[in-house]
Amino acid sequence: MKLKYFVQYVLLFFAALFFALPIASAENFSAQEARIWANNKGQQILNIMTSINPEEKIKRLDEILYNDVDLDYAAQFAAGKYWRKMSAQQQAQYSSLFKQYTAALYKNYPLNLDKGEVTYTIDNVITQKESQFVHCTIFIKALEQKVNDASKGGIKVVFRLVKNNGKIQLRDLQIAESSFLRAYRERFYKMIYEDDDEEIDWFLEDLKQLIADMEKENTN
Repeated sequence: MKLKYFVQYVLLFFAALFFALPIASAENFSAQEARIWANNKGQQILNIMTSINPEEKIKRLDEILYNDVDLDYAAQFAAGKYWRKMSAQQQAQYSSLFKQYTAALYKNYPLNLDKGEVTYTIDNVITQKESQFVHCTIFIKALEQKVNDASKGGIKVVFRLVKNNGKIQLRDLQIAESSFLRAYRERFYKMIYEDDDEEIDWFLEDLKQLIADMEKENTN
């Protein structure tokens, strides 16, 4: 795999799996809780990707996606102002398609890793109101081997965590000050405004076709 695609895969994979915005009021929780959650969740994903057969791998990654990610609210956020312009029927159809799109997105990238190919450190946890900002560094072995010693600093990532109904979830993920919540919204705004002239039904048809194309590619 070419280096640039491998790096792109790692970043987008984390974004696809950890794209959550809790809909309930956030609860207070400690920096230590956030650190433990981030470390355990990262280890869980890396273990899945390095140690089990393909069928079990997809099953367990899907479980993380659907159980640990609030896809209903993520769909609302991605649609932004256009959510209010949708009828109840369109909202239901869009929410279902969004879940399929998110699942197809992460499967679009290679899911096999050798042990030690990707590692990470949790560098700091900063509390701001009800959120915990977990600052991490992700090290990609293939990337480290391609750069000089002065550049071997890893990729800085910030996970914003909140706690809702006793469960810690990810609210946003930032790489180089780029928010993946915003990236999803920008992608969908472009589809709705530029490609579909703000016609929601056209957008839903295009999204449905995009998912079908991605799923077909994933099976090849």
